[in-house]
Formats: sequence, C-alpha cells, structure tokens
Amino acid sequence: MTTATSSTHVSLTSAQRKILLALATAVGLRMLGLFLVLPVFTLYGLQFTRSRFLVGFAFGSYGLAMACLEMPLGRLSDRIGRRQVLLIGMSVFSLGSFLCAIPSWLPRPFRIGELIVARLIQGVGTITSTAFATVADHIPSERRSTAMAVLGIPIGVSFMIGVVGGPLMAGRFTTQSLFWLTGCLGLASVAMIARYLPASAPRAGRPARLVEILRQPAVVMLDLCGFLMNTFMTSFWFFFPLIVTGQHHLPLTRYYLVLLPMLLISGVTMFGFSWGADRGWGQRLASVAFLIMMASALLLFHPTVGGLDPNRLEAVLVPGTLFLVGFTGLEPILPSLVSKVAPESSYGTVLGSFQTLQFLGSFTGGAAAGGLSRFAPTYIMVALMAAALAGSFLMALNRAAR
Repeated sequence: MTTATSSTHVSLTSAQRKILLALATAVGLRMLGLFLVLPVFTLYGLQFTRSRFLVGFAFGSYGLAMACLEMPLGRLSDRIGRRQVLLIGMSVFSLGSFLCAIPSWLPRPFRIGELIVARLIQGVGTITSTAFATVADHIPSERRSTAMAVLGIPIGVSFMIGVVGGPLMAGRFTTQSLFWLTGCLGLASVAMIARYLPASAPRAGRPARLVEILRQPAVVMLDLCGFLMNTFMTSFWFFFPLIVTGQHHLPLTRYYLVLLPMLLISGVTMFGFSWGADRGWGQRLASVAFLIMMASALLLFHPTVGGLDPNRLEAVLVPGTLFLVGFTGLEPILPSLVSKVAPESSYGTVLGSFQTLQFLGSFTGGAAAGGLSRFAPTYIMVALMAAALAGSFLMALNRAAR
C-alpha cells in the first residue's frame, strides 16, 4: 500500500515541468486557431455552396487528412525525434490556415473545392500524437493523466477563448480573419517549439510493427473509443450554429450567452475526471462520460424529453453542457490509457494509431452530419446516441478484459 501511494504522488522534476510548459503553450496556440472557427465553420462554408454535405465534408476533411497521417508522423517521430516532426507539422498547418481564408478570391464554382483542399492541408500538419508522445517520453506513468490534463489547460483556455471569441470576431469582422489569425498563431507555435522544446534523441529500439500493435485488444478498443468520441464531437459542432442561429436566432456576437456557462462547468469537471483517472478509475469514468454524451444527444434534438422548452436557450445550454462535460472528461483520459499499454519504443506509433481513428471520426462526424441534416433530426440523434452507447460499452468491455 505504501508503494502504491507514493508512486501515485510522484513529483515532476524542474526539467519535466519546463518541457511540459513549452509543449502545452505551443499546442495551446495551435488549438486556439482551430477553436476560433469551430462554432462558425458551417455558416462560413454555406457562403460558398448550398450543399450541406459539401460543407460537412469540408468541415471533416481536416480530420480525414489527420487520420491518414497521424500514424506515419507518429512513427516518424519515433525514428527522427519529436521536435523535428512538431516543427514541420505546425508550418504546414499554418499554410493550410492561410489558404482557408481565400476561397472568396476564386470564381464561385471553385470556392468550396478550394476550401476542402485547404482544410486537407491544415490536417496534413498534424502534431497531436507526437505532442502526446512527447509527454509520454518525459512524464512517469503515475503522473501521466495529470500531465495530459496540464497539457489540456492551455487547450481548455484556448477552447474557451476560441469558441467564445471566434463568433464575436466573425460577427464584428469576417470569418476569413479567423483563418488569417489561425495561420499566424501556428507560426507563433513554430517559434515556441523551436526555442523552448529541447531536441532529444529518438527512442531506443525498433518501433513495434503496426500489426503487432493491432493485435493488442486494449489498443484496438481504445482506438475505437477515440473514433466514436470525435464522430460525436464534430457532429455536435456542425449542428450547433444551425440550431443556435437558425432556430433561436442568436447572432454570432451573442453566442457567448450559451458557450460561457458550458465551458466554465466542463472546465471544472475535466479536472475531476483527471483526478479520478490518476487513482485508477479512468476506464470507469470514460464509460460514464460516454453515457453523459448520449444523454446530451437526446436532449439536443428532443429537449422536451428532459422537460426543456425548445423555444428557450436552455434547450441548447443543458445538452451542450452535458456534451462538453463528457467530451472534456474523455480528452485527457483516453490518450493516457493508450500510452499505458504502449511499448516504450513505440509511443508515437501507438498514439498515432489512436489519433488516426480519432480524426477519422472527425471526418466521419462532419460528413455524416452534413448528409443526415436533410432528414428529420431523429436520424442524427439516434446515430449519436448509438455512437456514445458503443463507446461506453467498449470501455466496460476493455475494463473487464483487463
């Protein structure tokens, strides 16, 4: 008992804290650029086409590119080192962001196509698995969930600033200005990584082959959970502006009335989930988080089931808060669980497999939301509830198998 307790409270060294701070700041700047456009992208895309499917495809194509490259880049970081991959990825991301700002410069038939290509280029500059692998390289497993949460602090702050400030800026200026800012923030991240993240030697030993990784049931189930989580997340944000603006007639400059309470509550609960995960409850809490997301899907599309007035903003506020509580709870837990089942020489590869499925879910969620938006809301509601229930079941099954 004494050993277990002491290992649970391993302190980070000064060098580990500096590495974590540098990485968290750089990743936070990059994520701020993404979150600025998250609540307004659907409306932005509809400026260039009447097809909601194409808008959803553009929304999700960022995740499609990430899904294709997370694994190769994570594996590359195992071979040549994390720092180089982070610098290259952020530079490409900035280029894609600048390209997202210019569809209106082109003839109308080419605009939505250019936006899709630009989003793909954004996704090519993926660094997520490499960033989490860098944490896994330097932080002991006993403190890894907390370290992931620390990495999530600037991401959480960026999320709050982005989803609240993005609509305000888009309403006051233009949505294009958000992409110009996104590209500049990406370049700032490049400078941050170059200056503060030390170069480290590649991991010793040959990275595990992909087939060896996919033979581990725990890895596969966690990968699938990442897929389901992001499928749900992208679908939610696709419909959010359509519901808030289309049904409740809330202008972009007043989105904060809904978003701020959602973010403040979920910001508190995220650390509750991380605290519990560091004490060995990660898989149970992840299963509960999926169930919370399932309830949010039901209330978002059928608020009267929970006694909510569909004509009042509480019909968005309550399910939106439940969604963020579940999603921000899963965000630090799932990568931590993946890293704990990964061979030390293959953190980048294993986390790359997780991020590949996760961002394939981002693409699937955007495309599915765009395609199903032409039908009654019940269709997308049932699809999201099924995804969340499947995630909860997989976490319970994984816990039983272990």
